Amino acid sequence: MPAGVAVFCSLVMFAVPAGAQAPAGVCPPPAATSESTPPTTLPLTNPLSPAPEQLVACVGSQPITGATFSHWAAIARRSEEPSPKAVRTASKHHAPSAGEAINEAMGFLISSDWVLGEATDLNIHVTEGEVLHTFNRTRTQQFPKRKEFKAFLRQSGETVTDLLFRVRLNLTSTRIQKHVLAGHRGAHRRQRALKRFVHDFKLKWEAQTYCDAGYATSDCGHVQASL
Repeated sequence: MPAGVAVFCSLVMFAVPAGAQAPAGVCPPPAATSESTPPTTLPLTNPLSPAPEQLVACVGSQPITGATFSHWAAIARRSEEPSPKAVRTASKHHAPSAGEAINEAMGFLISSDWVLGEATDLNIHVTEGEVLHTFNRTRTQQFPKRKEFKAFLRQSGETVTDLLFRVRLNLTSTRIQKHVLAGHRGAHRRQRALKRFVHDFKLKWEAQTYCDAGYATSDCGHVQASL
């Protein structure tokens, strides 16, 4: 896989669950400035359990709420939990810290909004039928038995809706790549075109990403004490 493709694919691993509550604030936040401010210390309250309607970040006009963040932070923590057998055999286990869970969950949510926003700008669409067809095919391949799939959902903490959004995101990122590489012949030219796109893509969307200081990551172009 060309380096540029790997970099772009690394941006699009996660998606936003449906049904998030409307945030208390607005996006982009009216107090946003053109310059970033450094993150501050996490709030004294549990940062992994913000109020459901709390605004933790904005990607342009798209909000990321406390409810959405908490959902994916829980999934991030579950993904680091060892199996029962590993717990019995390992002498020590490193549980993910709050900061690690925040970085992973916010990476999920910000990158997914970047990709979906870019698709909108490029007039790229993925239909519900395409998503469902790909989901069913993948599920059948990976989990031939229904009980295996149900066990995966219980273990991961994810829902079918989450997985459908993951599929939509993967299909969308593939179409964006095809759009970027169209008309470029040869591996070198294709890799150069994709590398240039990834650079511009990150600059474009970082500039439109605003984060509450307690939930800031390296992708946040603007960090504020509160949104």
